[in-house]
Amino acid sequence: MSIIIPDRLKQDPLFFNLRQKGASVISEAAANRQDIRPARIGLLNLMPAAVMKQTEEQWLKYISHTLLQIEPILLKFDDDDRERNGGSRAKQLSRYEAFSQAAEIGLDGLIITGDNLELNQTDNAKGHKLLDFSQIRYAKQLEGVIRYARSNIYSTIYSCLASHFALHTIYGLERSAVEEKIFGVFAHKVPNGTSSSMVLNMNDDIVAPHSRWGDVPTEALLAANISVLASNDKIGWLLAEDKNDAGGHDYFIQGHPEYDKYDLDAEYRRDLASGHKLPEHYYLSDDPTKVPSMGWVTDARALHSNWIADIYKHFSSSHADS
Repeated sequence: MSIIIPDRLKQDPLFFNLRQKGASVISEAAANRQDIRPARIGLLNLMPAAVMKQTEEQWLKYISHTLLQIEPILLKFDDDDRERNGGSRAKQLSRYEAFSQAAEIGLDGLIITGDNLELNQTDNAKGHKLLDFSQIRYAKQLEGVIRYARSNIYSTIYSCLASHFALHTIYGLERSAVEEKIFGVFAHKVPNGTSSSMVLNMNDDIVAPHSRWGDVPTEALLAANISVLASNDKIGWLLAEDKNDAGGHDYFIQGHPEYDKYDLDAEYRRDLASGHKLPEHYYLSDDPTKVPSMGWVTDARALHSNWIADIYKHFSSSHADS
């Protein structure tokens, strides 16, 4: 189906860019002529101002080629401090809807992105120290959204930093800093006998990019009875799943299957002067002058399609019962 362009945003560059990238897009007027209620999928975008629009496009592009019509709800916190006068994200957030307003109407699914807040930039100690979650200025608001979603939203995807924050909030799991940044494209094995619909029709080795200093050990997830759906012996898990209190499942993604082809390349070149290592298994022959390989795109499409398909089953069942 398609991503629906709300009338109030029909001139927004987001939807032109989505079309340019091959996403399926439909106007609100055209959607209203079809006899189906679209799925309301919220996107709580925590990324820095410079990449907020890029992050919107990445997630919405993938969920546009799925079973349902999608009404994307770009979300911000109620009384969002990032929208303060002079804030770098104020302009972008003016297009977003307060979470409580969206929740009042209802959300069928939710995506919470990561943020570039892994390291404590003011710490002068040797090595790399992670920023304590309590130091994130929207920590209390994010915790409130997570606790609401657990009981009221059928399925939520927690991406990267949001996955670590949610695992800490819900289960009390702690993350730790790795000695060397996990940076590159890696294959993750699906355990034998895994029956989760999230990995349906996917390869036994799921490929995805990673770019992170933080890690929650696989053993800690398993001890908390969280299902690990894909992991790599060297760098840890990519995808994990647990039941929520809304009758569905929540998913924790420690990597970045939503990334575009040149995202790791841009990060590598941005940080090259500070000694950033070459991303592993990304450039052809590990040569950064060559075009990088986007070997994860098929798995990324399947992952997002499976997530929407699970929401669609619930969606259809709910309508049949009403």
